Amino acid sequence: MKNKVKYVLLVVTCIGYSYLSAQVYKDSLITDRIQTLSGFWNKYNSISAPNKNYESIAVVPSFYTLKTESTSVSIDPQANVYDAHIQQLKRDVGLAATGNYQENFAPGFGADDDLIYNRRFQAGLDWNVLGDGYLSNRYKRQVIENQKTINGLKPQVKISAADYIAISHQIIYSFNEQKIALLDKRQAIINDKIDVANELYLMKQLPKLDLMQIIQQQVDVSSMYQIYRNYNEQLKLQNTQQLSAGKILPVFDIDFEKINGASDSKLADSILQLQMENIELQNKLITDINLKTQLRYNYYDLISTSNPNRSFMSAGLNLSIPLPLSIHANKNVVEAEKQLLLYEQKNAAQQKDRDVLNSIYEYRYKLKQYNNFIEKRKKYEELIRIERVKQKLEDLEFNPVTALNLLDELLSVDIELVDLQQEMYLQLLDIITKNPGIDILSVIKPHQLPETKLQSSARQQSMYIWSAAFEKYDAAYVEEYLRMNKINAAIVSIKKGEKDKAFYNSLFEKLNKNAINVELLIGSNKLLTSKDPSIYFDSIFSGLDAAAISAIHLDVEPHVLDDWQSNKEKYLNQYVEMLTKAKQYADAKKIKLSVSIPVFYPEEILKQIYPLCAQVYIMAYEHPEADFIARKVKEEMTISSQKTIVAIRSKDFKDRKHLESVLTELSQLLNTNQFALHDLESFVLFDEKAVGGNK
Repeated sequence: MKNKVKYVLLVVTCIGYSYLSAQVYKDSLITDRIQTLSGFWNKYNSISAPNKNYESIAVVPSFYTLKTESTSVSIDPQANVYDAHIQQLKRDVGLAATGNYQENFAPGFGADDDLIYNRRFQAGLDWNVLGDGYLSNRYKRQVIENQKTINGLKPQVKISAADYIAISHQIIYSFNEQKIALLDKRQAIINDKIDVANELYLMKQLPKLDLMQIIQQQVDVSSMYQIYRNYNEQLKLQNTQQLSAGKILPVFDIDFEKINGASDSKLADSILQLQMENIELQNKLITDINLKTQLRYNYYDLISTSNPNRSFMSAGLNLSIPLPLSIHANKNVVEAEKQLLLYEQKNAAQQKDRDVLNSIYEYRYKLKQYNNFIEKRKKYEELIRIERVKQKLEDLEFNPVTALNLLDELLSVDIELVDLQQEMYLQLLDIITKNPGIDILSVIKPHQLPETKLQSSARQQSMYIWSAAFEKYDAAYVEEYLRMNKINAAIVSIKKGEKDKAFYNSLFEKLNKNAINVELLIGSNKLLTSKDPSIYFDSIFSGLDAAAISAIHLDVEPHVLDDWQSNKEKYLNQYVEMLTKAKQYADAKKIKLSVSIPVFYPEEILKQIYPLCAQVYIMAYEHPEADFIARKVKEEMTISSQKTIVAIRSKDFKDRKHLESVLTELSQLLNTNQFALHDLESFVLFDEKAVGGNK
């Protein structure tokens, strides 16, 4: 019995051990797969940064012309026809050579033998002076010359139906290339994550809906590949123009007033005047009157034997006038035809304006959709940034599958943006077709995104970063946070230890590559009494790459000293003297000098500070009301609005929305776009609090 119990216990132990081993293996496998997905996230998350590598707006007209192999000078066939007719009418002055011969068989005798002849011959010249002659041909020639002038005045650059189709293909091909490049990115992400996601699903660690979403992404990408690639492959044989790789076509707006003005009213009036003249020429009353002069040589072979033949010269004049002459009726015809011409021209102009207006409306509607998708992209940028923050902070809510799906959604938005651009370029083709000869660059302008109350992209923003922040955040995180928050300058406080200088050089290099200026923050109050501040500055600069630093930023604060109230004047004079020496040091380093000061320094001191500094940061803390801040910095803005930067701090505001609204109001009150944010660490916590509040 004891042996049986021991055996059962042994079996149970083995089973339990096996189960635990399997569970440990499963947990290890799950952890490995999640780490793999996190690796994919690290690999791809940088693609969420907006691509600013736009082509110049100057490339736009090239999409509406077709490259041909022929380089010969173009010839206008219609002009050749006009010239041939003009030359023909110039030669035709109404002269006509005439001749006739008559043979009489068995003529009889009459009372007058002189009238009896066997044969007669006549030769001469006829000259039609009016209708169907000299004067009429001059009018006809003038009509053709006018028509030739009209043809020359009209724009010669017209887009035929065949060219319209070819240009459409050209535009679609170029945009398809961009969409295919974006699909390649989506496909790469899907290829990397789909197998791992399937394994996690089989291990019951991934919801089926998440896996289905990835499969749907795969189907979506595959379908679009088939559309865009097949289309472009069919067009490659037509030598379709292509853009340089990595470039993005510009987005532009259309100036409706300039398109209206593009149809030159003076030119239209000139054409109308010539058309009116032609109506008058074609209805000249004089051309209904026939006046013909004639000159004849006459020869008669008479029957009479006494006078066998006779010859003589003769001249004559023929005049034919229609009755009644209808002068008034002719004027009515001319006037009616002119009115018809005016009506047709007005009707055509109105129809053209309506057609162009419809095309512009369609273009503007697509532009509105484009703006909406830009805002949608910003939303995904922010969601992706939040995922980065979660990962950096090792937040348990970070899910690499969710994060990678956000990247896919962002790339889908990018494809929609390219699609909308394509539609806008095609709408411009319609507008150009309806306005032949229009100067494209004169009627388009760079597109400016509409401003919103919370929009900060147009602002020039600096951010303070204290050295303690680098104990929590590495250089990559700092660079990414500043870039995502559109910070233009980092005001960096550093530790003086030589071992830390390599870190700072690496950070400064990353920031410079992203067009973020670095101001070296120095904040020792001992500088107030230092006879030679350059010694202290040298100790800070030692081991740093000075070329990566744009300015020395002094955060010296005499107003925090215990005896400030009793020795205010002395400290302020020391402060100005210190700035003077610091300016000399900065000039020697060929960098700028900037300072942070409170809102209450007296005007006479401000007037000494500003000439010494490239920028003056005013620390407008504690009172987060735009009106209050505007009043407090009025003196500084009066001295120099260009040099003054208003600094605010996160802890004075209840949330990011509140802060952004105050900055927007300050921009309007102070007419400035320069602000500074205090500081990196507090703003990260500020954002994390916002994320936590949205959970």
